[in-house]
Amino acid sequence: MKTFFKALGNLFRKPVTIKYPFEQTYIPDDYRGMIGFDENLCIWCRRCEMVCPPGAIVFSQDMDGKQTYHFNRAVCIYCSECVRACPKEGAIFQTAEPAKCALKEENINNGWNALFDEALKSRADYAAEKKRLAAEKAAVLKTDDEKK
Repeated sequence: MKTFFKALGNLFRKPVTIKYPFEQTYIPDDYRGMIGFDENLCIWCRRCEMVCPPGAIVFSQDMDGKQTYHFNRAVCIYCSECVRACPKEGAIFQTAEPAKCALKEENINNGWNALFDEALKSRADYAAEKKRLAAEKAAVLKTDDEKK
């Protein structure tokens, strides 16, 4: 009976919730929002990728050695470990901007899994090519030494 009167009383009280999206929610000063990245400041050490608990950051590499930063806002838990691990101040930072909702059209999960696998493969391919070129160079040097 007590619960019934409490529920009846709640019908006449002002709601506790806000009318989002018509009213913006309160964002505290220390809010941990979206991860930002400044490519000009990055030294490409990949520490942020190594310390990211859910694996929301990955770097891909082309055959010229240029690396590309990839970030998935749907996988990120916004723990700020990547910001703490970065040795270069301002290369990776956390903003107060909340993450946008993931949409079905973005295919954010399956697309991310494919991108993640592709990035790891690109780095392995680059390392294999670099190793092959070093072996060729060593073979050329060895044959030059034998000719002398």
